[in-house]
Amino acid sequence: MKPPLKSGAKSRGKPRPSRSRMPKQAMRSSGSGGKLDDFTILDLGPQGDGIARRGQERIYIDRVLPGDVVRARVIRSDEGLLRGDVVEIVKASPDRIKAPCQYYDQCGGCTLQHASDDFYKKWIEHTVHVALEKQGVKVRDFKPTIFIPAGTRRRATFAAFKTGKGVIMGYYRRRSHQINEIDECLVTDKSLMELRTVLKTHLAPILKPGKTTDIFVQKIGGAYDVVITGDIGKKHAPDMESRQALADLVNNTSVARVSWRGNEKQRIETIVERTPLIAKFGALNIAMPPAAFMQPTPEGERALVNAVMAALPAKGKFADLFSGCGTFSGPMLERGPVDAYESVGPATDAMIKSKGPLPLKVFQRDLFRNPLKRDEANRYDAIVFDPPRAGAQEQARAMASSKCRLLIGVSCNPATFARDARVLCEGGYRLQSVQIIDQFTWSHHVEIVGVFTK
Repeated sequence: MKPPLKSGAKSRGKPRPSRSRMPKQAMRSSGSGGKLDDFTILDLGPQGDGIARRGQERIYIDRVLPGDVVRARVIRSDEGLLRGDVVEIVKASPDRIKAPCQYYDQCGGCTLQHASDDFYKKWIEHTVHVALEKQGVKVRDFKPTIFIPAGTRRRATFAAFKTGKGVIMGYYRRRSHQINEIDECLVTDKSLMELRTVLKTHLAPILKPGKTTDIFVQKIGGAYDVVITGDIGKKHAPDMESRQALADLVNNTSVARVSWRGNEKQRIETIVERTPLIAKFGALNIAMPPAAFMQPTPEGERALVNAVMAALPAKGKFADLFSGCGTFSGPMLERGPVDAYESVGPATDAMIKSKGPLPLKVFQRDLFRNPLKRDEANRYDAIVFDPPRAGAQEQARAMASSKCRLLIGVSCNPATFARDARVLCEGGYRLQSVQIIDQFTWSHHVEIVGVFTK
């Protein structure tokens, strides 16, 4: 069994391995073994991994840049791809810099800290342009890209692993089950990292030794929502002792609520809540359910809302598809009635409870299985849709032939956004503008707001 990598609070050098144990599959995903060879990096893939070639086969190598010559150990991954782990930078690209984070070599969170700021910004824009070009989608106007500063992420999921000496809490190494304990994170709000230290102390008595537990933390206003996923308590579920420990956590810290589930497929159970966690979205004040989706940064949320509102008519009747808890529905209410569609029950329940007399109708509906039909879309002056990373292909097909004159698409995946944009354009829409918003600093993830007219 392979140990997780661990760093002490005072260490500024390379973290040393701890003696605690981790699942065996970490051995394979960490890239031990394999053939060692030199490679020239030709390009970056859409996920930020470098592309080299061995004969006719592509080799994907993390943490490199075009122009790098690297010595890498290559293995074939579980998905059948050749992947390389860098052993040495033989010749550095002129765009390569020293990563600002001391944990960058071990942590799996960021992918492009080793790139210069100029290269990184151009590459983010390039990924969106290439995705649209591959689908044959033309854009009339690209708005100036908005780059959100680092250190503003208000949510994080830490992996916790209890050993005989205490609790390791950090992030997984990329493509691995190894956990790296970290004392600082340059992309995350500092208060979340300070809370992480407090959580380690309070959770140590109730975590199961030798078991990995995920700890989701989200800052809402000035308080925190915590959701534990995994075994706790003596019988793999909250018992009297663990419930008391979690009550002490809420009573003695800025954590307002702690919830639990055995795994990601189970319903979340609220263990203790001191006060509701209220998020304000325009005219809506939403009591957020546990682990509710919010945009990762407040600044990114404002930029997305501003881009949507800049395209929305001054008056009309609107639909908000994949509405979540109302990030866009709330501000849209300032312009007219809104019908919000969302599949997640706790999110729709929260909106219904918070809407009061506002002209908001909320529908729980799975838009993947039951997309808004053409005749339904015809009722609206504008439709906003903000699907998950998988996109909204079926919904796009249903809207493509509608008479709705304005569609505003929000996406965090250039590939699926471009695919859905092609469907809409083939139905007669024109992609008038694209606004790129980078709120996932040093990552390949990027937000897009596209405005379609007919």
